[in-house]
Amino acid sequence: MKAVRIFDFGGPEVLTFGDYPMPDVGSSDVLVRVEATSVSGFDLKYRGGYLHRTTGEGQPVKLQGRRSFPMPMQLGRDSAGIVEAVGEAVTMFRPGDRVVGMTHPANPNSLETIRGLGNLSGGLDIPGHTMFGGYAQYVARPEHLWMPLPDHVTFDDAASVMWAAVTSHRVVVSRLEVKLGDYVLVTGATGGMGLSTLRLAKLAGAITIATTRDQQKSEVLRNSGADHVVVTGDNVVRAVRDITGGRGVDGAVEYTGTQPMMRLCCSVMRLGGTVCLVGGEREALPLTVGDANGLELNVRGVRGGTPADQQAVWELLVNGSLRVPIDRVLPLSAVAEAHVLQDAGNLRGRIVLHPWP
Repeated sequence: MKAVRIFDFGGPEVLTFGDYPMPDVGSSDVLVRVEATSVSGFDLKYRGGYLHRTTGEGQPVKLQGRRSFPMPMQLGRDSAGIVEAVGEAVTMFRPGDRVVGMTHPANPNSLETIRGLGNLSGGLDIPGHTMFGGYAQYVARPEHLWMPLPDHVTFDDAASVMWAAVTSHRVVVSRLEVKLGDYVLVTGATGGMGLSTLRLAKLAGAITIATTRDQQKSEVLRNSGADHVVVTGDNVVRAVRDITGGRGVDGAVEYTGTQPMMRLCCSVMRLGGTVCLVGGEREALPLTVGDANGLELNVRGVRGGTPADQQAVWELLVNGSLRVPIDRVLPLSAVAEAHVLQDAGNLRGRIVLHPWP
């Protein structure tokens, strides 16, 4: 089969497209012919060795609760396709079924899952992280890592939603706890997660505000649920405060990973508000104890979604309430180009890859 794998860390040139053996199919596995996969920001981090960076003392930094990233690896958190074959112990699927892969599996026996934090559970393999991902014509995984896909949902839509929207659902529902009438600010909103967050916050009853550096991206932001679009500049704080009647926003999600935008989120926060920081893992927070205490500010992180988040996103996808804009569709052989485009950050949605000519 054709697939893309990496054998070393580096730039897009380490993405090796070629012929590889078909995956083994265990007794509980489902073999899927992948019709669509997609590119995420985390694919770029994995490829560049983000999880193998070191501390100042030269010690490797490991993501708590996750197994080490192995080599070679096949990236791609999302995958959607048609069941080709099943193991003898499989009961939920049969050849010909349409499916979409779960991007955030949880270990049911983990203490974190028992506590309702399945997104933080360890002792399991995750597609595109420690299990071969969707950058291939075929993938095989245990049946509990697949969800049925009705005929009316396209493979492209399915492959663009799960990774981005499941995390965004957790942001909106659990980290910001959005309520009807809340003002919610989303920075860096034209990526897959940002657009998903706007849509989900709007579905939750929020009044949504998106920032962008490019006025031409206003249309895609409004189409994805932004009630207000603010072009960043000298008066952005005043613009956001004017929208909220001077009170400030109830919640903010920061996706750019830049200190000025983190600072913006705090500067437009109302008393008792919540900011969820997603981008900029290596950045220091531009925040003082006085800032936190003066606002009684809640600062929260997020790491993937729970099984409940995945089920909710699947239902919204199936009933037509949730779609993530697709910037473009490329063949799997053009994966290096896709990574360059993803890294440039000028997209208006997700990049979908087709493994078959």
